[in-house]
Amino acid sequence: MTSENAPSPGEREQIGVALLSFAHGHQRAWGRVFASRPETRVAAVWDDDIERGRRAAAELNTEFVADLDVLLARGDVHAVAICAENAKHADLAVKAAEAGKHIMVQKPMAVSLAEADRIVAAVEAAGVKYMQAHNLIFDDVHQAVKREVASGRLGKISVVRRRHSHHFAIFEKDRTNVLGWMTDPDLAGGGALMDEGAHALLWFLWMFGPPESVSARVSTTIPGLRVEDHVVAVFGYADGMTGVLQTSWTEVAAESTIEIYGERGSIIATGTDIASTRFMPEGTRPVSIFDVERGAWERPEIEIEKHRPVPPPNAFVDYLVGEGPSPVDVRTARLAVGLAEAIYESARTGKTVPFAG
Repeated sequence: MTSENAPSPGEREQIGVALLSFAHGHQRAWGRVFASRPETRVAAVWDDDIERGRRAAAELNTEFVADLDVLLARGDVHAVAICAENAKHADLAVKAAEAGKHIMVQKPMAVSLAEADRIVAAVEAAGVKYMQAHNLIFDDVHQAVKREVASGRLGKISVVRRRHSHHFAIFEKDRTNVLGWMTDPDLAGGGALMDEGAHALLWFLWMFGPPESVSARVSTTIPGLRVEDHVVAVFGYADGMTGVLQTSWTEVAAESTIEIYGERGSIIATGTDIASTRFMPEGTRPVSIFDVERGAWERPEIEIEKHRPVPPPNAFVDYLVGEGPSPVDVRTARLAVGLAEAIYESARTGKTVPFAG
């Protein structure tokens, strides 16, 4: 099945989306979007946790199918949304692609480049549509920053810092009830980097493209935690720009999430992660732009996205019914996995790692 097999916007039949696993909580928001859009319907739910799957199916007033092969063989299932544990992404995506289904996958795409390559090969061989879920590129704050960078207004950019963090590793109840399987290295493939850091990796690729080198420190500050709770990575770009990624599970409150410094201006932004929004005063203007020529800050009125899981499934529906490219394609998703591998390698070896993509 190719993208031509999904119902077109002019046809009466809705696009049937199967929800594969509710291990990650975003699937609930995704399901509500697919159920509410006129172009789509939730065709069925599958989950390897049968009770979890049955509960989710009941909430969405759809059926639970215990046999994944049976579900993927159905003609009324045209696409899948995968929110399984990270280590299960590749097997599910490959099966879906081989069954001719279009695919959206929760970040990260996979836990290794080898697994990512399996997905790329299956998607490209089947000719199905693939979108990597990525919350950040759709909200007004990031769109405003992207426009300013693309305009060249800042001049040559020397340093970029992107921080994306929360606090859920600090208390045992949050480690159990919020992070859950994400603290299991076998299921998650890592800790803070594979959770919050996955957002920032895709952000750097979207905003500036891939770097040519990676240096990193990965650490665990919470006793007994089996994965990292803090990462700092330094990206070296061919034009001399330095990118700094900071991601953590131990930041209780923060302000700036984006800092971009150019020869003719700077951008400071906030409100784009949990740590910065927890205690943000009402009415905060999240983006500040300094113009060197004017010698003044600008703070435009920009609304902060309050429901970050919602834009990706809406974008996926638009992608399915449209003719344009994927908002985050399968090759970009693979690059992000490669960056994560390079970060872990640099931290393990203590060396700067060349990055060829």
